[in-house]
Amino acid sequence: MLQERLEEAFQYFGWVRIPDILHQHAEEAAQQNIPYTTFLDKLLQEEIREKRSRFVQMRTKMAHLPFQKSLETLDFSFQPSIDEKRMKDLATLRFVEHQENLIFLGPPVGKSHLAVALAYEALRRRYTVYFVTAHDLVQSLQLAYQNHTIKQQMRTFTKPDLLILVSIYNTISEQSAVRFSRSIWWMRCICLILKCGKSTTSLEHQNF
Repeated sequence: MLQERLEEAFQYFGWVRIPDILHQHAEEAAQQNIPYTTFLDKLLQEEIREKRSRFVQMRTKMAHLPFQKSLETLDFSFQPSIDEKRMKDLATLRFVEHQENLIFLGPPVGKSHLAVALAYEALRRRYTVYFVTAHDLVQSLQLAYQNHTIKQQMRTFTKPDLLILVSIYNTISEQSAVRFSRSIWWMRCICLILKCGKSTTSLEHQNF
């Protein structure tokens, strides 16, 4: 009877972790004479961690990130031209709050890892993110225009808090990359653009 009521409560509150750990923690609390509030706090903290983990996993899948990379796992020695202090400052995500665009300029190595790391940090802070190549973005909008679904397709790119646009081709100049970011600004996106060009990777703020 008690177990049935507990299971009903688990389902009602949508708890996913507590059902697995309740009895273990209950035995521990009884053996160690742990206060009820401490016992409850342990259960709730476990539940919160599990919910956050599942939330990030779900949002990561929806963001279409090509791989998972966190700032903690970035190897800055691999690309000495990257300012680690600057990256940590960007990781505060103030550029999202201030509605600033970023352009990553550099060789074909490293920029995607930096962008994905910032995207993953944004997801952990409950921002919505969408990762797309410039080629796929243009193709999807062209197809949507032909199918008269352009408004619906535009929401895919305008709804996220952070849009990461990659693979701006080498033939596009830095000035053109800036103009490109301006041209998509009317979509009211915060955009992080990755473009090959310079011999070293650099960052540019664009505040429109």
